[in-house]
Amino acid sequence: MPPRSAVLAVLLSLVAGPAGAAEGLALTVLTERTGPMAAAGTPLANGLSDYLTMLGRRDGGVGGIPLAVEECETGGEAARALSCYEGATARGSIALVPGNADAALALLPRLAGDRMPLVAAGYGPAAMARGDVLPWAFAPPATVWDSLSAALAYVGQGGSEDSPQGRSLAYVHRDSPAGREPEPVLRALAAEAGLAFRAYALPDGASAEENTAPWRAVRAADPDYVILDATAGLSGTPLRDAAAAGLPLNRVVVVGWTGEDDLLQPGAGARDLTAKGLRTVTWHAPGDSFPAFDQIDLLVIDAGLSRTPKAENPGPLYNRGVYAGVILAEGIRNGQRLAGRREIDGPEMRRGLEAINLDPVRWKELGLVGFARRIRLTCADHSGRRPLTLQEWTGARWVQIGDDIPPPRERLTPHLDAAVAALAERVATETGTAGAKPREACPASP
Repeated sequence: MPPRSAVLAVLLSLVAGPAGAAEGLALTVLTERTGPMAAAGTPLANGLSDYLTMLGRRDGGVGGIPLAVEECETGGEAARALSCYEGATARGSIALVPGNADAALALLPRLAGDRMPLVAAGYGPAAMARGDVLPWAFAPPATVWDSLSAALAYVGQGGSEDSPQGRSLAYVHRDSPAGREPEPVLRALAAEAGLAFRAYALPDGASAEENTAPWRAVRAADPDYVILDATAGLSGTPLRDAAAAGLPLNRVVVVGWTGEDDLLQPGAGARDLTAKGLRTVTWHAPGDSFPAFDQIDLLVIDAGLSRTPKAENPGPLYNRGVYAGVILAEGIRNGQRLAGRREIDGPEMRRGLEAINLDPVRWKELGLVGFARRIRLTCADHSGRRPLTLQEWTGARWVQIGDDIPPPRERLTPHLDAAVAALAERVATETGTAGAKPREACPASP
């Protein structure tokens, strides 16, 4: 078997086209295959890579042009993410995938000057939905706030129509800028719902004792539900730490995913550890029963061009990587159509992303009927803010529970306006662009 580096080189050449070819659309993906968040970063990167590689082998890329996909490893470190971003702009990438909410939040002030779209599918900070003020940031199909509000809506009902009065909620998040950013909004929404609320921060790069201490505090408080926010990335094994502290995992709703897919396998972990009843917020279907996944198996995994083990069933993060690949590819196709040529640049990619309209017919054409809901982006709406659902682990598979939960737009709007204003002030401070020409007005939605 060839070494992994050789396999990856072959993979990239198949996606990007013949070695030394001048043509090819450059994309940059920030990855976390190493470091404390590798358990989550690896399957997410695998799903995205496998989908784009499949398009390269089956279709020669997108719109008849190869994709020159570059993975830039960050190990979850902000300084490395910034270095990768600078490399992407120098390389002429037409879009960049940041990998987690912290990287996205850190890079937002740079986008307008570099005119390169940032695409954070499912983990974008809330302000990224506002295409009218952040024209280079995209967060389809929902922002972090949208997913957290869906989790809150579910736990506020306790899975039923009962009143939430008297129930308690713990919010557990990464101790980082993006991890802390949603706390005030979630606290306000919890108060409106009549839920007692406490927040707990999980440290980065901590010892085993430091990792479990917050979970022991959560267990001592004995909340009715826990929302675990993994959108900014989480180091270690937070779900295992929660279980070790005595917290039943059927009280936990995960936003994002921790990468602990081995918890969903038979015989995982300690004898008393079970993930049965664990819930997660999602915007796509579980599993791989879709024709596009069959093509990935045939053209990529079976061909030895993937880092995904052949015997491994795709988990939540792998499927989210595939979803991100669909968004990128559709943005390219639209950009090519609108520009009237195969070679497009960052501004044309932006227009292509704003023209995304993935309806059921298009999902079927992609071999992904039933994989995800319709999503339509516009100049002003860079998220779509689609209804979300909860899935529950039965001990054998993920199943959808309850009805679709639409984001509470009216309740979030005042908080979102404040977040956008704060971000604008930060951008002005960091870049010295106060008074710069704002984006042209977006046309009214039809």
